Amino acid sequence: MIQRIQTVWLFLAALVMACIFYFPVYKFDTATQLPMTIGNDFVGIILAGISIVLSLVTIFRFKNRKNQVGLTWLNILVTIGLQAWLFFKVTNFRNDPANSTLQGYFWIGMFLPLVTLILLFMAKSGIRKDEKLVKSLDRLRD
Repeated sequence: MIQRIQTVWLFLAALVMACIFYFPVYKFDTATQLPMTIGNDFVGIILAGISIVLSLVTIFRFKNRKNQVGLTWLNILVTIGLQAWLFFKVTNFRNDPANSTLQGYFWIGMFLPLVTLILLFMAKSGIRKDEKLVKSLDRLRD
């Protein structure tokens, strides 16, 4: 069962979430200001790390599909929490009067949790299809 499509989606979710450490969340128009990254935010690092670990652990829980679904839901909640935290962090930075002169824009790192969410929902769908297939085969055996 490890060769199922949800394994691909979960691995891609872990890979995309790992990319958040390489891409900035917010870039500034001036070259003198360094971009905002997740690398200097403790909460962001913890949430991204939990999401990566959950995706990889979920792959190897293929024998227990109910557990896989539960871990995927937990990962979805962690990813939503990370997205909300990043948005909150950037919004607070932009609204700070000391930073009102700095102009910038959201960058790739801000949208990676959204891509991860899509991949996690696709994995959840694959797990549900497997569960339905096993239940239908069990009916035929009885």
